[in-house]
Amino acid sequence: MSCGNAESEEPIPPLDQDLGKSYFFLEANKYREYDVYEIRYSAVDISDTLEYQLREEVRESFSNATGQESRIIHRLIRQNEQQDWALDSVWSARVETELAVSVENNLPLVKMVFPVDTTRRWDINQFNGRSSSISKFKSFNAPYTVGLNTFLEAMEIEISNISDLITFRDNRTEVYVDSIGLVFKDYDVVKLCSRQECLGQNIVESGRLYRESLIAHGFIDE
Repeated sequence: MSCGNAESEEPIPPLDQDLGKSYFFLEANKYREYDVYEIRYSAVDISDTLEYQLREEVRESFSNATGQESRIIHRLIRQNEQQDWALDSVWSARVETELAVSVENNLPLVKMVFPVDTTRRWDINQFNGRSSSISKFKSFNAPYTVGLNTFLEAMEIEISNISDLITFRDNRTEVYVDSIGLVFKDYDVVKLCSRQECLGQNIVESGRLYRESLIAHGFIDE
């Protein structure tokens, strides 16, 4: 038996297809600055530890042959605050109807899908021909602390969380904040020593640990 008149019930609102797009923030002249900590492993017991600062600037837009619009992203680095910024690389990024793509060193990566739903999964390598790598939303609109800053509306994405505990480890996480963009990146992608003398001892043979933490953001013309 029905418990009410269907004609008098409130309609269910449509799902907001833009939900999450403001987290992948591509407003012109937006800048973001990060402290970067990086370890590059070249062999067992051989590694370089780097600490520097990175600045991203969202620049002009351009369209491809199909009319799809992207933004140019200038990436600048310096060793510390006493130095001037120097251009390191140029990336691009775009927001489509159902996904956001970042082209990093000519490699297109699907960073997130819309609308955001913590049950959704997607292949970050959908457009680049690499082996499938499934990403997921760990949380959405939840507080997140980076350094001394706590953001009330953050999105945490698990890009990869795989390991066989013997030969490799691939743990990658990114955190975005509404109307800011990326605020934290933590990549731990390494090959472990599998020779008999070090097998199963979690000794890194090659790869990289990379961490970005937001320290400043705003608009260039402010």
